[in-house]
Amino acid sequence: MPATIGQLTRFASRHAEPGILVLPNAWNAGSAILMAEAGFEFIATTSAGIAHALGVPEGVLRRDEMVAQVAHIVRAVDVPVTADLEDGYGPRPEDVATTLAAVIEVGVAGANIEDSGVGGDPCLIEAERMCDRIRAARDVIARTDRPFVLNVRTDPYLVRRNSAFAEANFAEAVRRAGAYAAAGADCVFIPGAMDAATVERLAASIDAPLNVLGARGGSESTLTIADFARLGVRRVSIGGSLALAAMGLVRDALASMREGDFIFSQGAPTNAEMDIVMSEFASRSILNGTTLA
Repeated sequence: MPATIGQLTRFASRHAEPGILVLPNAWNAGSAILMAEAGFEFIATTSAGIAHALGVPEGVLRRDEMVAQVAHIVRAVDVPVTADLEDGYGPRPEDVATTLAAVIEVGVAGANIEDSGVGGDPCLIEAERMCDRIRAARDVIARTDRPFVLNVRTDPYLVRRNSAFAEANFAEAVRRAGAYAAAGADCVFIPGAMDAATVERLAASIDAPLNVLGARGGSESTLTIADFARLGVRRVSIGGSLALAAMGLVRDALASMREGDFIFSQGAPTNAEMDIVMSEFASRSILNGTTLA
């Protein structure tokens, strides 16, 4: 269900309080329900996970398709949801404004927009152009008169992954983070930097709450939530990594079936157990005047 004003205020205030905010990333209503059941006070979405669950690569879904998926997730749970909106779905500031208005309408508590495209050869949007997009988003948020967290992602570490660019990526990430915060970002998200030394330098060099990826598909990072908190990170999310892990489990199960056994089902919840969980959250949605359709 859409978050209450009290929940929205709590989500926004957590970015300014001591300690670290941990966000799991949902890819559909069912995964979001499991996250809420596990006790997470806030949930993010993953654009990659949503796309893969629908059978397409990241970056293919249109604005209306992504907003519809986010709406399903918002309606399924009684905790605030912040939406991954990729590059804002269009090159102009007006496009970003339209996207923000659409997700605010379905009841999200916050949103990410990023400064690179997705697909074959992503590149960084010029910083000033990105600032224009942030200001357009901020104008829409201001007109709602409700708490909202705008988390802006900058991608030097994803666009140039070679370690030879490490210092250049650091400098560019810090430069852009400062510009984005000045333009209206409440939090700055810098994925791709997974080593402790770099994360600590970023946190110390940026005058805004820092969001990093705590997990990434294929990453061998061993940093824990406690490590990120010690390094000065304010917010940690997991992107599409949990959705990818679920896809990996399906692959492994299918390989097991091809070999002639069904051991993948050992330890899995029963239908009855899962129905109880889903029914509880469906009942909450109905009681609060929302539907899952």
